[in-house]
Amino acid sequence: MNLDFDLVVPLLPLLVLLILLLGWCLVDLIRRPEVRYLPKLVWALIAIVVIPFGAIAYFILGRTSEAPLRDEDLR
Repeated sequence: MNLDFDLVVPLLPLLVLLILLLGWCLVDLIRRPEVRYLPKLVWALIAIVVIPFGAIAYFILGRTSEAPLRDEDLR
């Protein structure tokens, strides 16, 4: 497959944003004590397989609406 470099360069910022969104989602998922509707492993699989809609769905549906994370939650 021959990709023209001039066509790929404009897509790099979008790729970086997608990777950051996925990373943020997975880190938040790991640190959060509990999530809604599905187990954490299922949310992680959805976020990875259905990029970026899985991560967006997790942030809208899966996160608990409790108080923000404290330092004790992260240890």
